[in-house]
Amino acid sequence: MPWLRRQLARALEGAGYVALRFDFRGCGQSDGAKGSVICMEEVDDLRRAIDFLDPQPSVDRARIGVIGASLGGSVAMYVAATDERVKLCAANGAVGNGERRFRFQYRDDEDWDIFLAKLDEAKRVKAATGRPLILNRFEIVHIPEHNRAGLPPGAVMEFTAETALSMLEFSPEDVVAEIAPRPLLLIHPREDAVVPSSESEALAKAAGATSELHIIESQNHFGSGDPTLTRITLDWLARHLPIS
Repeated sequence: MPWLRRQLARALEGAGYVALRFDFRGCGQSDGAKGSVICMEEVDDLRRAIDFLDPQPSVDRARIGVIGASLGGSVAMYVAATDERVKLCAANGAVGNGERRFRFQYRDDEDWDIFLAKLDEAKRVKAATGRPLILNRFEIVHIPEHNRAGLPPGAVMEFTAETALSMLEFSPEDVVAEIAPRPLLLIHPREDAVVPSSESEALAKAAGATSELHIIESQNHFGSGDPTLTRITLDWLARHLPIS
């Protein structure tokens, strides 16, 4: 379950579910190049996590769901839309369209043009030298000071420009309708300054009637331990994937 915080995982376990938490490649304790986050590689990582779960004796392979937050929620939706082994999906504070999310961050046209020019330069540098251009974390995803406590200890602060290009091109909104008729839960803090709640609203519209949207009264993008979020998630699971 990508970007599933410990508090929510423990709540799921306490309710009787099997919860698998893992680090994507290059993140946390996983192998891989640090500072390189490629969305479709993370999609592959989640599929491999499902491969791992499938044969486990404690897991009912007909009842596997995915939960993710932030970019992890976007990855969870993409996998749910393209892998029939996933029976339901929940995403918290997720991005539906990468370019639209970047435009939320770079609202001034001049700033936006400068950012795009930097990515174009990164392509030229990589083609000429084979070396990636490095960007500050907050150039890719700006996080206000009041939200930075949600970053994990030892968080990587420099990423390749390929990370930004990958996120710019990633658009789970394009495939989210394929999750239906399986259930989709979308939760988003109303005052999220990292990913606007309009992203989940757009996702709900694209997903259709089998999606359920909750805009919660919070500004904490890193709110996977929020009691309201936990309550909504457990209630939704009880209705769609009850413990027998």
